[in-house]
Amino acid sequence: MSSRARILLIGYRKFSELINSVLPDYKDEAEIIIVESVASGSVDYQALVKEHKPDVIASAGSNAAFLQNSLKLPVIAQPVTDTDIVDAVARARRIAERVHVFTYAAAPESEGRLFTALPALLGGNLQHESYATTDEAAEKLLAMAAARSADVVVGPSYICELATRRGLPAVLIYSRESARSMLDEALRQARVRSAERDTAQSPGRFVIDSPQMSRVAELARTYSRGSASVLLQGESGTGKEHIAREIHQASDYRNGALVAINCGSIPNELFESELFGYVDGAFTSSRRGGRVGLVEQANGGVLYLDEVGEMPLSQQVKLLRVLQERSVRPVGSTRELPLDFKVIAATNADLQEAVDAGQFRDDLYYRLNVFTLRLPPLRERPEDVEAIAEHYLAEYARQYEVELDVATLMAQLTGPFLMYRWPGNVRELQNFAERLAVNAAQGVAVNELKLEELLPELSAVQPTQQLPAGLLKEQECRAIAEAMQRFAGDKNAVSKELGISPTTLWRRLKEMDLNQNFGTYGAGNKKSNQYSRG
Repeated sequence: MSSRARILLIGYRKFSELINSVLPDYKDEAEIIIVESVASGSVDYQALVKEHKPDVIASAGSNAAFLQNSLKLPVIAQPVTDTDIVDAVARARRIAERVHVFTYAAAPESEGRLFTALPALLGGNLQHESYATTDEAAEKLLAMAAARSADVVVGPSYICELATRRGLPAVLIYSRESARSMLDEALRQARVRSAERDTAQSPGRFVIDSPQMSRVAELARTYSRGSASVLLQGESGTGKEHIAREIHQASDYRNGALVAINCGSIPNELFESELFGYVDGAFTSSRRGGRVGLVEQANGGVLYLDEVGEMPLSQQVKLLRVLQERSVRPVGSTRELPLDFKVIAATNADLQEAVDAGQFRDDLYYRLNVFTLRLPPLRERPEDVEAIAEHYLAEYARQYEVELDVATLMAQLTGPFLMYRWPGNVRELQNFAERLAVNAAQGVAVNELKLEELLPELSAVQPTQQLPAGLLKEQECRAIAEAMQRFAGDKNAVSKELGISPTTLWRRLKEMDLNQNFGTYGAGNKKSNQYSRG
């Protein structure tokens, strides 16, 4: 969502020139790679996709049809409007009287009455033919040239190139406006695919053993129904965006995009144009053809307001109106666009306190706070730590293509992990797992990984006074019980593993009544649950 979309554009010379003429309007939003080619079986388009790694492909006419049948990626076809055709024929008539128009049509009989009306409208001698493949296009143009039945040709870029080779002037049938329409649609679909790819590639399925997170998962499924807003509250790194994606995928809006907005990062002067979009000529520096705003992009999907508590008051009132009316008016426009989307807002702040302090509008708060989900920090659910760590280690081992003995590694990590406060929550645990997998990928054996160097945070002094006393005791006892089980009651090995003195260990064991029966403490082995569509 933060990176630019990648669009691979495949077409012939005049088409490429047309796209190049509008590229400056998209330089901040998309990386567009242009490959000049006539689509055919002689070109390895799979190799092009592998090389350039586009989100979507854009093309036109029979090229687009061929690519749609050959590739799994979305292929966006450039539209040809009646206005495009009228304008192109009018330009051709200024060159010569006899005009021959070629158009791509998979079903030629579907051509409308436009070409019947054009001679009367523009005068001159007008002929029209349609084709379904590039070979058919070449044959028909050669027949036309041999018959010398036209003095100027109108058509797609491939037709224009063939005509030029035979000394005939040619006019491209596409316009800049239709090129922008194609690129806007390609950009929209690229964003959708990018969001889906982020969801699929991120090792982010919620792995849960704790009753707290089981309840969160249950409520998330319930709150996904209907269009009512959901407010996610929790510390940074607890998985608010992941829950938002899960709600999106379980909702009635799953077929639309999930559009994320970082509410604290949009300058006031750009807020309306970014969120609501603008029409052509709305202001001096506006892009030709206008721009679809982020709110409109969420139409039919989910609008995710990340860190909504950071939004300035001046912007809150503008957002409130859109959420109330479920419509948006682009900058410079006189008409409202009706919208249908679900809102998910996320914050690591206490919005009720912000309302009481006058820092957040109460009417916006009540609009967002229809359903509330509080995501507990990782230190409040120690049951999840081991399951989540194993999940991420396995995921990153696959990602970095390394054979990682997760069980052996976790035998070293379980005790320190259970003693750790996790100030960065699940995101920090994920970082730890990636750090370990990357080092293992360098050929370091699991038993040779220097955990004190790779994870120095675990040995740092931690401000335990912020932990509830009972919870801290529970984590400590779990860590000791795990270590006693693993080292078969060897207290020297356990005290060394946990970094505590033998005397302290003896005292803790006495409190836990584990001196004689070290294997009976704890919740036992449990199978983790995963909250996901799969």
